[in-house]
Amino acid sequence: MISFTYTTGIHYTDKAVEWVVMRKSRRGVEKLREGSIAIPDDFFSREDTPLFPAEVLPKIRHSFSGVITVSLPSSKLLMRIIELPSTDPEELSGMVELQIDSLSPFAVDQLTVSYEVFHQADGRSRVLAVAAPRKTVDALGDLFKEQNVYIRSLDAEVLAWWTLLVTHGQLQSEGRVVLILEEHTEFSMIVVDDNVPIWIRSLELFHDFQDESVMQEIADEIGYTLLALEAEYGPRDIAEILFWSESEIPQKLCELLRSQCGAEVSLHDLRSIPPVSEGLALRSAERRLHHVELIPGEWVDLQHRRQLMKISVAATIAVLGVWLAVVAVTGTVFSIRQIGLNRVRKEADKYAVPARAAQDAREEMLSLEKYADRSHSALECLREITVNMPAGIEITSFTYKKGGAVSLRGSGDRADIIYDYFQNLGSSKLFEGVKDQPVNTRTVKGRRISTFSITAELPEIAGEGGP
Repeated sequence: MISFTYTTGIHYTDKAVEWVVMRKSRRGVEKLREGSIAIPDDFFSREDTPLFPAEVLPKIRHSFSGVITVSLPSSKLLMRIIELPSTDPEELSGMVELQIDSLSPFAVDQLTVSYEVFHQADGRSRVLAVAAPRKTVDALGDLFKEQNVYIRSLDAEVLAWWTLLVTHGQLQSEGRVVLILEEHTEFSMIVVDDNVPIWIRSLELFHDFQDESVMQEIADEIGYTLLALEAEYGPRDIAEILFWSESEIPQKLCELLRSQCGAEVSLHDLRSIPPVSEGLALRSAERRLHHVELIPGEWVDLQHRRQLMKISVAATIAVLGVWLAVVAVTGTVFSIRQIGLNRVRKEADKYAVPARAAQDAREEMLSLEKYADRSHSALECLREITVNMPAGIEITSFTYKKGGAVSLRGSGDRADIIYDYFQNLGSSKLFEGVKDQPVNTRTVKGRRISTFSITAELPEIAGEGGP
């Protein structure tokens, strides 16, 4: 039997949100499906443009599978390639945090910090240290959570591009190469020695390449970077400059770069390789031990989640079987009652005096039939809430209003399993949707406890105007 791992990469450009679903098995990684959806016309003209056009997610979220990976552009990250005197993962993690603490204007506890190993030899490691402001990560996560989509992996956009270029053989393996990447959310420079990155830098998001002052500023920025690079790694001739962009690059800019770097400029169209969403999904599917991961630790525990999902599915099937048996018995009893009702109607036709009484009984029976529908009863709602509830969550309050909503309050050992619970309820076919999902974490007698409340909306009862 072949086991599969599914990953979904999500990225947005200046025109659309792109997504790719990939599947990994012993046979390798294959692309299952991909798609895109146009972003709202007014998205970039808003006064405070959000990090992602999350309003399009409800239209495409049912196409996602497995681990959902989203990118952050280099302009939102602090990145530095450093040489460290160790290959031990625990030591590297501590060293990276110390380096980030010395470089960042923010305290480490206000950041999510990660690293990726590019090269190891002779007990030393060349790693890319990456840090993102925690408020940026939380804001992006909240945008997705409001649409009942939960990010399970957060990666650097420039690394997704790098993976695509390496995977599709777009880089030469020898010499020092300057790689420039320009896309709507990304304008970065990667310097590579013998196919191993030694410098990654985010440039200002220039897009007007026809402006001579912009061209000169780009050339000066790259020249300054190369001077700093020589001071750290020593001088070496530039073999080639690879400029990857969807924009038209003027010849004058190429001449400025050639003069600044002393190497030929080769122009390439980013559209000739797969989208960055595929790079994100591929990196997630081929995740290694030393791999950038900017998701906070309490957001998700993938292994625990998979186990809980298996248990939940088995429990749901068992409960559904019992429920169907109860429905069958109830249907039989109802049929017997219906036969009796028909007999009463015949008797009513014979006797005029009790006719009105029989008519009243019939109207009462019809009313009972309407309220006997158990598909959205309190018991059924309680069953659905219990089935979808992961281990470690305790419900302290359950309020049911027929045709209205079910309100819950409770607590959990960790915030991540509460978010899993929210997503399970949001995907349930029993409820119309969920809202009001605050989660608060506090310390009680030395123990961290997360409390929450959530409202799951029920469909209105037919024939009634609402709650």
